[in-house]
Amino acid sequence: MSGSRRARPAQRSVLVVGSGLAGFHTARALRTAGFGGTLTVLGAEQHPPYDRPPLSKAYLAGVVSAHDLALDDPEDPLDVDWVRGAGAAALDGPTRTVRTRDGRAFTADAVVLATGAEAVRLGPPVPGTHVLRTLDDADALRSDGVGGARVAVVGGGFVALETAAAATALGARSVTVVSPERNPLLGRLGPLVAAALRGLHERHGVRFVDSARATGFLTHDGGRVRAVVLTTGGSVDADLVVTGVGATPATGWLSGSGVTLGPTGAVVCDVTGGTGVPGVWATGDCAAWDTGVDGAHPGGHWQDAVDQAAVVAASVLGRASAALPDPYFWSEQHDVTVQVAGRVPADAYGRVVAGSVAGADLLVTYERGGVETGILGMNRPREVMRWRRSRAPRTRLVASA
Repeated sequence: MSGSRRARPAQRSVLVVGSGLAGFHTARALRTAGFGGTLTVLGAEQHPPYDRPPLSKAYLAGVVSAHDLALDDPEDPLDVDWVRGAGAAALDGPTRTVRTRDGRAFTADAVVLATGAEAVRLGPPVPGTHVLRTLDDADALRSDGVGGARVAVVGGGFVALETAAAATALGARSVTVVSPERNPLLGRLGPLVAAALRGLHERHGVRFVDSARATGFLTHDGGRVRAVVLTTGGSVDADLVVTGVGATPATGWLSGSGVTLGPTGAVVCDVTGGTGVPGVWATGDCAAWDTGVDGAHPGGHWQDAVDQAAVVAASVLGRASAALPDPYFWSEQHDVTVQVAGRVPADAYGRVVAGSVAGADLLVTYERGGVETGILGMNRPREVMRWRRSRAPRTRLVASA
């Protein structure tokens, strides 16, 4: 991808497209690295940059406020030109010009794509049905009256499980998870962890309808949802439904730009976030980076956005940077914090080091080909952090040119 590897003049202006976690941290990394030129960040939302992970956790449960989610420090704000409500509509790669949905045009010496991803929906919106990707999504869900409602959560991933836990804490009359697997996250984390997670939720009153997918909704005469229709032929009664079946990269606007999109729609990037289009990089949920280890992988977690930001900033400024560390993410469900560090390939072998399924306190290491690739801990922060520190010393550099 020659766009990020050829010699280039000093950048006098940088345009970051997307004001989410990846966009914010890229802007901050540029300033931290000493970039003193014009720095503009376009955001599709009207809100200032905010932290997204708590949306399905503490924010949904009412423990923290929108003010608590703000990423920028009001006491020491970033020196950035924020442009809100400016959804990207098109990119002209050769001129590095981004046009917005309202007809404005922004051109810069360097462009960083950080438009994130969009929640997958099960058809057109129906009153009482929700997704959970943005602050507005979370506000709509909270205002719809979770307490006392029969809540159905469609999906068996982390967002779905976190939402189920939050709904339970908010006093839902019942919470039912419709999962395509026998146990949630079975294919991703293995049978023992999946069984432990299911048991954890069931002990808190969550019911599972497993090995099933949702095909649509039944509604009352007034149009509000009353049930989720399943592939098995049955249905789940619900006053409120949250769909958490994944997200797709928000990259449709890049058609004709010269930027290459992979099979999932993510921007294909090299090890520095370079796209192959000179002066254009991508980071966060909209990008699939070459890890330099085992091929291209999409982002999708908080730590990915933070780690990639430093690499992109260095590359934009024509500097070498440290290689990305091993992936890391966490999930809070009921009274358990699940932490995963390293890589968990689909064909990895999971070995229980400590804990039990019944106790929901597992410590599991993952191996592939006899090589340890990752670790998972349930309420085991010391062990996971110790594993991360043991893997941290990585002196390999990635060049920007």
